[in-house]
Amino acid sequence: MWGRRRRVFVVRVATSVVLEISRMRARNRAVRPPRGHGFGPLFDPRQRPEEGADGGLESGALNQAAPNRASLEHEHAQHPPASDDVTRMWRIGFIGVLLTGPLLLLVLRLLDMQVMGWQQYEPPQVVTTGRNTVDDTTSWGVIVDRDGNLLAADRFTYRITATPKFISRGDYGDIALRLAASIGAPPLQIENLLIENSDRDYLILASHIEFEQGQQLLAERQQRMADRDFLLEHIHIAAHPRRFYPQGILASQVLGFLNAERVPVLGLERYYRNFLSSDGVGLPPGRQLPRSELDENVLRFLPSGNGKGLVLTIDRTIQHIIEEELRLGIGLYRAESGTVIVMDPKTGAILGMANWPTFDGNSFEGENPNTFTNVAISAQFEPGSVFKLITVAAALDVDAVDTSTVFVDSGAIAVEGHTVQNSDRKAVGELNVADAMAHSNNVITVQIAQEVGAEIFYDYVARFGFGADTHIDLSGEVAGQVRNTDAPNWGVSDLATNSFGQGIAVTPIQMICAVAAIANGGKLMRPYIVHSRVAGESVMVTQPTMVYQVIQPETALQMNDMMAHVVNTGNQMAQVAGYSVAGKSGTAEIATEEGYTQDETIASFIGYAPADDPQFVMLVKLDRPDPGISRWAAYTATPVFSRIAHRLFEHMNIPPDNVRLSDDSQSYSCSSAVDCQEISPAAASIPAAGPIAELSNR
Repeated sequence: MWGRRRRVFVVRVATSVVLEISRMRARNRAVRPPRGHGFGPLFDPRQRPEEGADGGLESGALNQAAPNRASLEHEHAQHPPASDDVTRMWRIGFIGVLLTGPLLLLVLRLLDMQVMGWQQYEPPQVVTTGRNTVDDTTSWGVIVDRDGNLLAADRFTYRITATPKFISRGDYGDIALRLAASIGAPPLQIENLLIENSDRDYLILASHIEFEQGQQLLAERQQRMADRDFLLEHIHIAAHPRRFYPQGILASQVLGFLNAERVPVLGLERYYRNFLSSDGVGLPPGRQLPRSELDENVLRFLPSGNGKGLVLTIDRTIQHIIEEELRLGIGLYRAESGTVIVMDPKTGAILGMANWPTFDGNSFEGENPNTFTNVAISAQFEPGSVFKLITVAAALDVDAVDTSTVFVDSGAIAVEGHTVQNSDRKAVGELNVADAMAHSNNVITVQIAQEVGAEIFYDYVARFGFGADTHIDLSGEVAGQVRNTDAPNWGVSDLATNSFGQGIAVTPIQMICAVAAIANGGKLMRPYIVHSRVAGESVMVTQPTMVYQVIQPETALQMNDMMAHVVNTGNQMAQVAGYSVAGKSGTAEIATEEGYTQDETIASFIGYAPADDPQFVMLVKLDRPDPGISRWAAYTATPVFSRIAHRLFEHMNIPPDNVRLSDDSQSYSCSSAVDCQEISPAAASIPAAGPIAELSNR
C-alpha cells in the first residue's frame, strides 16, 4: 500500500511540473488536475478506506489528496503570466527538473523513512464489521494423520463487500447482474440488498466465495479499473482464510472446528489453539529434533519456515473403517448412537476414535450442536459387565482369589437389603473364577468383590484411572463418577453393584485405557492423539508415558488367559478366524428416575488382539439397541468388534496366528510412515506434551 502512495506522490510532483510548464505555454487558460477518471478514484476524499485483496485496509493514501489539490488550485490562481517564448519556457522547465530532481529523491527517501516506514511494524489490522470480527492475518496450523494425509488446513476464500452509499443507484442493477454468478444469488436479490442498505458505507454481499472464482472476479475488477470502467469501483474483493476439512466428517469430533469468528471449538483445534495459531506459542521446552527425523510423506503438507502443524497418531484408514462399521452397526441393530476407539496398548497412541451421529466441520452452521461433543471422552456411562475385568484383576493381584477358586451361585445374593441376581435370573451352582468370567456371572462377581474388600477394591478402581481425567490431549474430557467409601451416601450395596459395572460412571476413554493396561502387562499408559508437533524446522515427538503399574505382570497374564477363554467360550461372536482374541462384553441397564429399565441398555465390547501379543485394543459401545433385535452386547456390539478387527488385521499387516507363531524371525511390515520412521536415540528422552497424572509405581 505504501509503495502505491510513493508512486502517487511522484506522479503528483511530475504532474505539478507539467502543469507549471503548461501554464507558461497557455496564458489565461484555467487548468485543473484530472478528476473523475485517471487519478480521481485514488484521491476522492469521500471514499471509505478500501479493503484490499490482501485483507488489509488501504486507508492512508485516500484522504490526504484534497489539501494538495487545493494547493494546486491556489498555485494556479496566483501564478503570473508567462512569456511568449515557448522554447525558453521549455528550457527553464527542463533545467528546473534537473536541479530539483536529486533534492526530490532525497525528500522522498526521508519521507519514506520518517513518515511511512513505521507503518510496516504496526500490529496486523483487524477488519471489524457489525456482523463479525475477522483477523485476516492469523493463520492456523495444518493437521495431518500419522501418514501425512491432510485432515485440516487453512484455505483462502473470498469475501465480496460493497460501499453502497458511494454507488450510483443507476448502477445497482448492472452490478447485481455482474455479481450474480460469482455470489450464486439472483440479480434481483443482490440489487434489493444494495437498495435496502444504500446509506451504508460497508456491506458484506457474500462470504466464502471459492478461491478461483474470487481470483477471476478480482482480476476483472482490476482490468475494469485499468480501462477506466468504474462499475465495480466500490465493490471490494478480499481473500480471507477459512478452515477446511478435506476429509469431511472423518474424525470431526476429534479435530473440532473453527467457528465463523475463527474461534476453535472443542477437539484438537481447541486443545492446541495456542500452538496452532500463527501468533501463538512455539514448541514447549524440551528436546527438539530436526524435521528431517519425520518421514517425507508425513511432512508433505506441513510447511517449513515459520509454519506449524500437528502429526496425529490417528490412522486415516483405521478411522474410516471404524466410522463405516459403526454406522453399519447402528443401522443393523437400530441403536440410538455409538462409539468406537482403537488404541495401541503398548504406547497409549489413539489409532482411531469415532462417534455417531457426527457432523461435518466444513458446514457446522447447519449441524445439530449435540453432535459436536466427542462422546468418547466427554460422556459417562455405566459400563456393565466389562467392569468385571477390573474386579477380578484386583482380586487376583492381591491374591484374594486365583483363577481356579470356586464359588457357589445360588441365583441371588442379598446385600444390605438389596438382592443381586444374574441377568438370566438363573442359578448356576459351582463355578471357578475363570468360568464365572466366561458366563459373566453377577452373583459370583459380588462374592469376589467381597473377598477383596471395599477399601482395596476402590483403590484399584482409582489405580486403573476411573474417577479422574486420563489427560488425553483433547478438550472436553470428563472424569466420570465413582462413589467410594469416603462418600457420605456410600453403602455396602454400592460395592456389590459397582463390582459388575452398575452404579458407577466411566467414560469410553477410561475404559479402554484400563483394559489396555491389562493387555500391556499391567502398565497403564497415558492416552495421546498427537504424535508430534512441527514448528518450522523443529519437531517435538510425544513420548509414550506410563502413568502407573496397575497390576503385576503375572496378574495381567492371568487376566489375558481368562479373557481369551471368554471369547472362546462365552463371547464367540467376537472371534476372528485365524486370530486369537481376548475380550469381554457388557450390557448395562440405563438408569431412569423410576429405576433401571430392562429394555433400554448400553451394549459394549472391549478386547484386544492378537491375545498373546496385542497390536490393538478396541472398545465398541452401542447406545439403546432395539430390544426387538437384541438388547444384549453379545449380539450387537460384539459382532461389530469382530468385523472391525477382521479389517484391522488386514490393514495393519498382522499375519494369522499359525503364520505369525511359526517363524519368530518373520519381519513385520509396518503400515504407516510414523511406524516406519527411525527416530534418533535422543527421541527417547523427549517429555510428553501436557500434564501427566503423578502416580507412583507399584
